[in-house]
Amino acid sequence: NSSKPNHYQEERYQKFRLQHINPGMRTSECDSEILSRNIETNTNLCKWSNTFITAPLDQIKAICRGHRNGSITSNNPFTFVMCQLSNVDPSNQPRQPNCQYQGWSPRFAKKIVIVCEEEFPIHFETFIP
Repeated sequence: NSSKPNHYQEERYQKFRLQHINPGMRTSECDSEILSRNIETNTNLCKWSNTFITAPLDQIKAICRGHRNGSITSNNPFTFVMCQLSNVDPSNQPRQPNCQYQGWSPRFAKKIVIVCEEEFPIHFETFIP
């Protein structure tokens, strides 16, 4: 008896999927992935940073199982790629398609904190250092 997301939740879930799920991604792929997935701020500016979890979607959805709403920390550690905008003057934030990112991955997998709604992941909060 799994719950079904409403239109708004479905939208947020699909956005979460697009912005944060990327099995097998490498640190060198930040620029191409962010551009091809059209990840930006609402104002067309380059996003300062974006985290891609390099695990299949069903493993991330499993974190939300039984958690209808709110933040939840994963029991299992995950690997991910963090993409950070490189060489940026804060007073002159670049716009798409001129976003250039530096990617890095932690040496060890880490637990992640995500927000669930009706058992669907809708927001990536952070990882546990």
